[in-house]
Amino acid sequence: DDLRRALAAWMSDGETAEARVASLGRRPAQILLMFLDAPGYSHSLAELAEHRLLAHLSHYELEASVGTLARSGVLLETADRRSKVPGAKAWTVPMELGDGLLRQQRAKRRGVFDILTLRGFLDRQYDDPARGKRMTPTRLREMYKMYSNEAAALARVERLPEDVRPLVEKCVLQFGGVLPRGLFERLEDGSGPWNGLRWKQVLEESLIGTVEKLELSRYGIQHADDTLIVFNEVALAWLRRVAVPGDPDAPHTDHGLGVDLVSNISRFMGFLIEHNVRFTVRGEIFKTTEKRILQELIPNPGRELSRAAVLDFIFQFTRAGGLIESTGERTFAIATAGREWEQRPLEQKLSGLVEYATEERDVAGDWYHQVRLRRIFMRLMKRVDPGIWYDLMYLPFLARNTYLAGLDQLAVDEYFGARAGAGSYTPMEDPQRLAWNLARWVRQRLYLFGIVDLGYDKAGRPVAMRLTRSGARLLGVVEEVASGAPMLGSLIVTPDFEVVLFPTGDDAALVHELDRFCERERQGETLHFRLHERSVQRALSEGMYLSRMLSVLRNQSRTPVPQNVLFSVRDWAGRAGLLHLDGALVLRGDNPDTLKRFQNDAGVKSYVREVLDERRLQLKSRFAPKRLHALLREFGYLVELDGTP
Repeated sequence: DDLRRALAAWMSDGETAEARVASLGRRPAQILLMFLDAPGYSHSLAELAEHRLLAHLSHYELEASVGTLARSGVLLETADRRSKVPGAKAWTVPMELGDGLLRQQRAKRRGVFDILTLRGFLDRQYDDPARGKRMTPTRLREMYKMYSNEAAALARVERLPEDVRPLVEKCVLQFGGVLPRGLFERLEDGSGPWNGLRWKQVLEESLIGTVEKLELSRYGIQHADDTLIVFNEVALAWLRRVAVPGDPDAPHTDHGLGVDLVSNISRFMGFLIEHNVRFTVRGEIFKTTEKRILQELIPNPGRELSRAAVLDFIFQFTRAGGLIESTGERTFAIATAGREWEQRPLEQKLSGLVEYATEERDVAGDWYHQVRLRRIFMRLMKRVDPGIWYDLMYLPFLARNTYLAGLDQLAVDEYFGARAGAGSYTPMEDPQRLAWNLARWVRQRLYLFGIVDLGYDKAGRPVAMRLTRSGARLLGVVEEVASGAPMLGSLIVTPDFEVVLFPTGDDAALVHELDRFCERERQGETLHFRLHERSVQRALSEGMYLSRMLSVLRNQSRTPVPQNVLFSVRDWAGRAGLLHLDGALVLRGDNPDTLKRFQNDAGVKSYVREVLDERRLQLKSRFAPKRLHALLREFGYLVELDGTP
């Protein structure tokens, strides 16, 4: 009996149990977390194999880890009561051990999580030693699900006293559920004096929030004040109720940039190909050259950034991504990565831009906080519906609240504790600025990328955002367009080389293609492009195939493409020096002068085996066609590989 009591005490001691589990290795500990989240701490092997967080494990690895837990006394094999198959087995964590481990997890999570969330508040009530009878974790989980339900949370807010409910609504809508006393006292809306004791009693009894002294300076956040807090779960429910305005509360005006930035990156690199762009001793482009480049860019940067700021971002992105490189003559040239960039589909380009912007340091706010907030924001973006207007601060507030609740788990205090100890850091951002700076990143980056559109009120202030189809496709919210799938009937091509696009609502990929080899002239209910010899030659030099240009025009035109347009595009390509390489390594071109130059070029003439005629050369078979194609492109020849779109 003494041994049993000792074993029960050890199993109930969360710290001892956690240390034992940690000694078993990371994989068994990860699998144990799945059991602690399950009803009755029980799972069958089949359920574990289907769990998305364990999908990377093979069946052998899963069985081995479960075996390790079983041999250590952490798991017991029991009958699977949920299965209809007679004799089915499951693995179960003993109740005392599971409860102890959960208590230890909650103890680690204590702090900001307990203050800001309903779950933390209930956990704290459950673990209060003053309670005569503690609630089981299973019952506590059921209670949390019941009170965190959206309809239940909204009903509790609506039942608040008349003097408290408007304050709670203001706290959620204007401050995301976190209202410090100092900020409250600066409000001039007739809210009356601060009455924290009464609000605390009302909010806690209603399971809506609390009033606490919130100290966040050790996390690198400038906040140490009495704070009115609406629990994250309740704030989410109320924000979801009001964050989708819809008619008649839609924005007064709206604006979207589509694929303008991606197209401008191509134009920027095209300018570098056509001109010797020199840089200063500081590695910057000369101001006079910047003005010339600006004339080449699509002239509509929106309301959030100037054209010069857009060019600066393009320059920083292409340098950081290795798309351009400096030469020994103090000029910029397109790097191999830049040529590969031009061949990527639109979604891959947007993905690269978002990845860069997420880690970018030159946007407002503390980088350490903001980069984590941006990642949370991008995860939350997957939950919104494309094409629906949301309040601009809806997702920034949710991302901020999620981040604050996880400060202890992320060990943020350890990072800032080291910096504060060295005397090198003073917190600058408060909880409100965290959300505002994140919203600024949305306006200056995601809007610039065409991932979101912005809505403005009558005074011209940004008040709403919506996820675009391009953004939804990038996030996996909607299916990608099949590669090469034509969007029939979108274009009309006229004999005077004008290309008119009739928008369908999902034209980003097509606009991106047209921007590569046409000049965009004007934009309204329809988009007008024009084919020029210079634009076609620029697209060829950037790596776009002639066959791709012709297929875009043919496949997506409502009417047959005029023959003079097709002939002229081919002729312009020939005059640019376009060559074709087939599988037999025969190089052919319509311009004999280009082939003569090729034969006399010291860098490539060693690849020539014989001259078939003035328009064809037989190359040596030292390399495969794809490798030879890449080599010739590196030497500056416009070579297309037959059979490649």
